[in-house]
Amino acid sequence: MASMIHRLQRIVQEVNRAPGIDGALVLITKSLTRDLAADACTIFLASKDNPEVMILKACSGLNPDIIGRVERSMGQGLIGTIAARAEALNLTNAPEHKKFLLVPDSGEVDFPIMLGVPIIAHRHVLGVISVQRAENAFNEDEEAFLTTLAVQLATSIERAESQGRFSTPQQTHLVKGVAGAPGMAIGVAMVLNRGVKLESVPDKKTTDIDAELSSFQEAVSTVCSELIEQAEKMRVALPEEECALFLAYAQMLSGGSLIDDTVKNIAAGNWAPSSWRDTVEQHAHVFSQMEDPYLAERANDIRDLGLRVLRKLMLGQGAFLDFPDQTILVGDDVTATDLADVPTDCLSGIISAHGSSSSHVAILAHALGIPAVMGVPNLPVKQLDGVKLVVDGYNGSAFINPDKLVLDEYNQYLKEEAAIEQDLIGLKNEPTITTDKHPVSLMVNSGLMSGHTPSLRSGAEGVGLYRTEIPFQIRDRFPSEEEQFQIYRNVLETFKGMPVVLRTLDVGGDKPLSYFPIHEANPFLGWRGVRITLDHPEIFVTQVRAMIRANRGLNNLEILLPMISGKAELDDSLILINRVRDEIEEEYGEQIRLPKIGAMIEVPSAVYQIEHICELVDFVSIGTNDLTQYLLAVDRNNENVAELYSSMHPAVLKAIYQIVEGAAKNETPVSVCGELAGDPLGVMALLGMGIDNLSMSVGSLLRAKKVIISFSHAELIEMLQRALEMPDAFLIREMYACKLDERGLGGLIRAGK
Repeated sequence: MASMIHRLQRIVQEVNRAPGIDGALVLITKSLTRDLAADACTIFLASKDNPEVMILKACSGLNPDIIGRVERSMGQGLIGTIAARAEALNLTNAPEHKKFLLVPDSGEVDFPIMLGVPIIAHRHVLGVISVQRAENAFNEDEEAFLTTLAVQLATSIERAESQGRFSTPQQTHLVKGVAGAPGMAIGVAMVLNRGVKLESVPDKKTTDIDAELSSFQEAVSTVCSELIEQAEKMRVALPEEECALFLAYAQMLSGGSLIDDTVKNIAAGNWAPSSWRDTVEQHAHVFSQMEDPYLAERANDIRDLGLRVLRKLMLGQGAFLDFPDQTILVGDDVTATDLADVPTDCLSGIISAHGSSSSHVAILAHALGIPAVMGVPNLPVKQLDGVKLVVDGYNGSAFINPDKLVLDEYNQYLKEEAAIEQDLIGLKNEPTITTDKHPVSLMVNSGLMSGHTPSLRSGAEGVGLYRTEIPFQIRDRFPSEEEQFQIYRNVLETFKGMPVVLRTLDVGGDKPLSYFPIHEANPFLGWRGVRITLDHPEIFVTQVRAMIRANRGLNNLEILLPMISGKAELDDSLILINRVRDEIEEEYGEQIRLPKIGAMIEVPSAVYQIEHICELVDFVSIGTNDLTQYLLAVDRNNENVAELYSSMHPAVLKAIYQIVEGAAKNETPVSVCGELAGDPLGVMALLGMGIDNLSMSVGSLLRAKKVIISFSHAELIEMLQRALEMPDAFLIREMYACKLDERGLGGLIRAGK
């Protein structure tokens, strides 16, 4: 078993190191003929023009002249049969099989024993791998090996094909992900890397070789000193042989090929981080290929050392401060901290290899009015720095190195979008009422101080959700009561006379605090939201004190409690809030009005207890992002299941409808503050349920108003009844999208008018 795993790992690592798909396929065929003692190996891949056709892309042991000349459609021949059935085929005499088709001049007649397996990724057959022998049938272990390898290679082959495709300079490439935040942008890619991953370091050229050499030598020297210091400290608690590892690391940094090869790379005109990345990977690869398990494990030591030096290197790199005027932020996993690094007047778009439409970064992008494309599979991040891009946040696509036709098309779209925005601006002072005079309150989601002025200018009627976690995230410690007081006072004064809903600290899941690490196997079902603050009442009490103090003399505060899953959490929260109010009354010697208290409904258990919850609170606010995630069992940050995530899913709409009906029995007001509230299609569905208080990103507000004033409440109710009878989200969205198109409002949800 250990031998099989090691062989698998070696082949996959070789493929991952290949510069492109052709090199990767050659490596696979050679490795398989060796590891399976086969006489021949072939790899067919689906045609880019027609995925129903398999084309021979590589072979070993057969006539190489047949490469690229043999094709099999689905069901045709043995290869086509494997692809069509999406299952393995193990034959002791392939020529006798009714589907066998001889390839003339291939040499395969000498190898009648055949084993073939499909290569499948995300339900799509990418190709077929087959091995052949002259004698000795392939046993179950060998079939299991090849099947396991095909599963692992699916992603590697996709990646290798992607890297090779994008290595062609000046050629336009289209990549597809999911729509993270609406809008379009044309700009230049900037790849940020904080030294977290070696493989994510972007390729860059340098003209200042001396500066790069100095930066590298300084980083190496710093790490070397730290390792020696760590070894000395550890001697007190660990045996000498354990401490020797740190000294061995330090010795590797003192000279030798690891350093010399990096210096050569820098001298060739590459910046220090990518030079170091390549050297570390080359040395780690040598160790990983060794048969001795102990020596093979040393590859991890090399990578660990490489990461230590990389972090120091990235801290010293000043190049990241020079942002293009139209910056498209690109990364493996773009974070909220990455967004904070880019000046807001430069940031034009976001492309992330990971994440989905409702991940935290996508929500922030929506709030900033920045188009975002999330979850782009096999995005060649390290090749994109400085490359021109077009971002289409409406359909979740991006163009790399766009040609003149693409640029002309999107420049026209941008003009049309500007015209739509200009038309919307005229609505900001207009009342938000349907054509049959049904009033709707539109509020904004916020959390950024810079968002206050745009929110007011948009015509918002207050703040429906203020994310208090953002001031916590941008610090390296918990903010004091006084610091929080100043922040909350500012937003309450800015929106004086209008309701401001401050949500208590909601961290955990995809919103970590660097100074309060939480390590969980499943963070979205773990310690987050009100669960944390009730377990740490000192955090909760400090925050509530700051909120209630900030509300003195203004009385427009409303407090929202996140992640409520039942009555007990509300009881405990209300006890603490009332205690804080009593303490402040005593301190100031005056009567303090208790603000309205609300509960976020985002956990399925709260849906089924809505009547009991409404007995304890003044209002409820539906968080559609998490509610969707939990109801559909879809991790909203996982690009592998991003297509399954939809707040327009009939189950989600029915759950929201149930909340509205339950709250109505207690006459408890219901609002929606999730991303669905800012989606023009979602607006139509929510109004049809009778929800007339929506809170959204400021950039969505006027679009939502345009939708509301274009329909009657009666027809929206009728549409909802039709939607609730539909079996899937696609049909529901299509129905609402058609209604928008009928009113000439298609430009609110897609590029162009």
